[in-house]
Amino acid sequence: MRHVSPLLIGLFSLLLLWPAAPIRAQEPAFAMRPVGPNLFLDKPWALLYGPDDYLWVTERAQGKVVRVHPETAQRDELIQIADHASTASQDGLLGMALHPDFQEDSPFVYLSYTHLVQGERVQKIVRYSYSLTGDDGSLFGPETILDGLPASNDHNSGRLLFGPDQKLYYTIGDQGGNQNANYCNPILSQVLPSQAEVNQQDWTHYPGKILRLNPDGSIPADNPAFGGVQSHIFSIGHRNPQGLVFGPNGRLYSDEHGPNTDDEVNLIEGGKNYGWPRVVGFQDDQAYDYCDWSSAPDCENLSYSNGSCPPNATFLPESSFSDSTYMEPLFSMFAVPDTYDYNNPLCQNSWICRPNVAPASIAYYGSDSLPGWKNSLLIASLKRGRIYRLQLDSSGTAVVGDTLHHFYTPNRYRDIAIAPDGKTFYILTGETGRTSDLSGFNIVNANSLQNPGNILEFSLQEASTSVAAPVPHPPFRLGPNPAHDRLSLHLQQPAPVRLMDQAGRVVRDYSTLGAGTHALPVHGLPAGFYILSIQSPRRVWYEPLSIY
Repeated sequence: MRHVSPLLIGLFSLLLLWPAAPIRAQEPAFAMRPVGPNLFLDKPWALLYGPDDYLWVTERAQGKVVRVHPETAQRDELIQIADHASTASQDGLLGMALHPDFQEDSPFVYLSYTHLVQGERVQKIVRYSYSLTGDDGSLFGPETILDGLPASNDHNSGRLLFGPDQKLYYTIGDQGGNQNANYCNPILSQVLPSQAEVNQQDWTHYPGKILRLNPDGSIPADNPAFGGVQSHIFSIGHRNPQGLVFGPNGRLYSDEHGPNTDDEVNLIEGGKNYGWPRVVGFQDDQAYDYCDWSSAPDCENLSYSNGSCPPNATFLPESSFSDSTYMEPLFSMFAVPDTYDYNNPLCQNSWICRPNVAPASIAYYGSDSLPGWKNSLLIASLKRGRIYRLQLDSSGTAVVGDTLHHFYTPNRYRDIAIAPDGKTFYILTGETGRTSDLSGFNIVNANSLQNPGNILEFSLQEASTSVAAPVPHPPFRLGPNPAHDRLSLHLQQPAPVRLMDQAGRVVRDYSTLGAGTHALPVHGLPAGFYILSIQSPRRVWYEPLSIY
């Protein structure tokens, strides 16, 4: 494990929040505290900020729903589901949604969980009624609204969300097909149900889809038709979409795990195809081709290896895919070329060198409380232990500016909830698994997670939102950030320029560059976070740089 200078870590953490501008407003500062002791939550999965000002949590493996007091961490167990089953790391009790009229005449809670039918996993969505006596809440009166949904030991997704149209949205992953223990199972993300299947309530071909339901589980009359068949399906071509959120004007956003690269942030529209497994990220024929292991006649006798393809299996480049309804992602985290080196010696191993972030959830920030944050998407990362913030344009249809990140800790971030005042953020942490250190080059193993099975509160320090005194205008312009192959640097005067990693090691020495615009190569460096040092006559400028 490489040792990182605490001074540089602190410096870099601050620098990552500074935009390059002539006048820099002081960035907001946050105080972090764990809401409760470590492991006071057992394998938590979903987190909601409830209308009662409690934090509502699902515990995946135990099948429990709890309310947590955000100040005292007192647990109020609402239910332990009797017919719930969990025998793997991605099944069990997953998504949770409260009815939009929860505090009025519809105190209903919707849950998605795994149960067993003749020993096989099946997912269902159940509506419960909620009651509160004093401080003691309970869920009762289960009513199954949709049963027989596919379930697996992998890539169930399972996010539940009510939309402004009063419909219920639900994500189903590809069930982990074509990889690991499921490598001989075909991916069904492009396979559509027939009318006969829908009539028989056979949901076999729902994996890799986002569903849209009436609150009673029926098919909305205005759902799109795929292949001439109308069903619960709202969009297709998904891998593992664990995050789902509505922004203004009814726009629906999702984040989705990529295989090794290209975690996606998508703008979800009804009737669209998002490409998986034929396309990952942008359709650029880079760093991905579709190898269908299940098409190999002797698949069961083969040994699976990530990144390889049996010679007799179907093998297709991204450019071979064509569909008039195909929609590219809003953003990719992060795209790399075929030449990307997963075994770069700066990385601890090839897994940490993969430029993905494992996005587990997504939130929309629409408050005026934090200057510059309004109209942003917040992405919770399991693999990187931070929240990525993507600024949207005014229409909500494009990401603008740099990819910023906040709230790093050595934890796996499972979900995020925002308090109504927009000044406090709650982050749900996983209890096991790997994440990365601050640099992104090294692994933090499960036994070194800082706050497993917990909720972290990040609260705004009010004095930090004031405007700071002007600082000198930097004598350079830098972009793009994040960068991939090369970086454009415009200098107003000659200056020595060096690129450092977070341990302070110089990884690129560009020597003294003259005034003007320069193309600085950064290819061959592993994805991660760096510092560009630019020495002017009166000071040294340190600029944060993300490379993907």
